[in-house]
Amino acid sequence: MMGAEEWWVCAAGFGAAVMNAIAGGGTMLTFPALLAAGLPPVLANTTSTVALCVGMPGGVWAFRRHLVGLGGWIWPLGIVSVLGGMAGGMLLLAMPSAVFVAVVPWLLLLATALFVLHEPLVSWLRRRQGGAAGVGTTGAEVPAPSAWGVGVQVLVGIYGGYFGAGIGIMMLASLSLLGLRDINRLNALKALLAFLVNMASVVYFLIHGHVDWSLAVWLMAGSEPGSIVGAKLAQRIPARWVRLIAATIGITIAISLWLK
Repeated sequence: MMGAEEWWVCAAGFGAAVMNAIAGGGTMLTFPALLAAGLPPVLANTTSTVALCVGMPGGVWAFRRHLVGLGGWIWPLGIVSVLGGMAGGMLLLAMPSAVFVAVVPWLLLLATALFVLHEPLVSWLRRRQGGAAGVGTTGAEVPAPSAWGVGVQVLVGIYGGYFGAGIGIMMLASLSLLGLRDINRLNALKALLAFLVNMASVVYFLIHGHVDWSLAVWLMAGSEPGSIVGAKLAQRIPARWVRLIAATIGITIAISLWLK
């Protein structure tokens, strides 16, 4: 029988899936929901990561045709994404929980800022794409990223394994600066790399048994119908409304954590 906590977590999973389908940022619902359900911050973070990772392969599959010709990017960036995600997960569990509690309000604010900047960033990417038509479009081979670009992805991977909210927007910016200009290819590579980062940290969390399955299953249960509803609403609801709500939630949670 579902209690109030399970209903709340299930609703958060539903809302997170809807948000991810429309504009991203679902972690800003699931993380505070798990905190409210009584989980300590580190366990809430790992449980949220594990639960939300389940739906990520579908996003990669949806963008699969836009990955053609990106082999020179997928291999180096994919490898460091796995290594970075694993390193971030190791840092999370190895360091005292007090460190995570101290930095998580700042991480939430960072994620909120990135979330709010998503729309202007995508608009900038589209303008950049229009200014260089045909460069990096689907099917065309693109030169491999530079060494500094690979280094940036290592840092993004570590952040993703440690906390994760906002890594998609981080990667949209970094991949664009590295030379990718087609928005579909950017989203495709972002989806794949984000999955690899999360999967690496999830494996580490599972090996160490750092997941509250009694709540993770309710997150997953809510996210399944949420992804279906979100796919339909994504065509009707302006993403800026969702961003405004999510930004308000992120700032409110960050302030409440500071006060505590």
